[in-house]
Amino acid sequence: MSVQEYLDKHMLSRKIEDAVNAAVRAKAPDPVLFISNHMRKAVRCVITKIKARQILDGRGIPTVEVDLYTNKGMYRAAAPGGTSTGMYGAVELRDGEKGKYIGMGVSRAVKNVNEKISEALIGMDPTLQSQIDQAMIDLDKSENKGELGANAILAVSIAACKAGAAEKEVPLYKHIADISGKTSAVLPVPAFTLISGGKHAGNNLPAQEIMVLPIGASSFEEAMQMGSEAYQHLKAVISERYGAIGCNVGEDGGFSPDISSFTEVLDLVMEAIDRTGYSERIKIAIDVGASDFCIGSKYDLDFKSPKKSGQNFRTGEDMMELYTQLCRDYPIVSIEEPFDKDDWEHTKSLTRLAICQVIHRSNSESSLNNYLFFIQKSI
Repeated sequence: MSVQEYLDKHMLSRKIEDAVNAAVRAKAPDPVLFISNHMRKAVRCVITKIKARQILDGRGIPTVEVDLYTNKGMYRAAAPGGTSTGMYGAVELRDGEKGKYIGMGVSRAVKNVNEKISEALIGMDPTLQSQIDQAMIDLDKSENKGELGANAILAVSIAACKAGAAEKEVPLYKHIADISGKTSAVLPVPAFTLISGGKHAGNNLPAQEIMVLPIGASSFEEAMQMGSEAYQHLKAVISERYGAIGCNVGEDGGFSPDISSFTEVLDLVMEAIDRTGYSERIKIAIDVGASDFCIGSKYDLDFKSPKKSGQNFRTGEDMMELYTQLCRDYPIVSIEEPFDKDDWEHTKSLTRLAICQVIHRSNSESSLNNYLFFIQKSI
């Protein structure tokens, strides 16, 4: 094939001429670079390869990492892991082989990415996020996505989202906003875990996390500064009261002094906030994780103390009164999982009081069918 025949077959002469004209119109200072980028944009972006592997997360637990390749680049993402999953949530696929990573390996999920998911997605346009996600959902017919594994699906979905943003030449948040139909961006408020308890720490605090939210920050950078300073001031407060041993940290990095009282631990956080000088600009959030200490229809606030367990039971009404009083006494703006995952009535009652944001954990990790169930429950 001659050069001319090759140019004619692929219509390169016209494409090159268009690129040169575009460079002239743009008065490009570097015409070669401009033409190169112009030609690149003219090529349709498609997924060409997906490769998954097992890595370790921040807790030393295996998770799925994915490299998603297009004809224009490579994009990497890993599935985030957590210590708890609601009964209505999508589930991670673990190997269950006790001789390796205590059964927590993800080689089965990795295999699903490299074989089933990869085969289904190669050739797709990474900017079409909903179609990519739907293709993976359709591959796994189970309600909780336990066949492919939510860890496999999520890692691929995030990597595809990054590829889509790159193809559109917009920041990731802007691409996600476009997908969601949002025209204006809202600065997210970071949540800083200051105190760890519940199953996340070895102290006697029943609540899982006490967090601070720098809602008065004028920028994300300032919010990070405010949260960091609150954390360091809390370390000093705890050290003064309980000694260095009180500054031991839990699984998520929050301090875990041996305290069992909600008010005592919130007083510590308030003193730390006062020392920052930010006062009203920082609010408090609590992740109670009440499902972990619900026995029947009652809540055992001493479930972590073998000698006391069973002696400090609270009813749902008692917990309602506790949360109401805490919201009166402290600047609490959010409470997550204040009741058991199936305690719908008390969750609804607390929500209707409108004293703070109420987050029911299973609401944030559910399928469409489960959302319809929550709507029926008026959550």
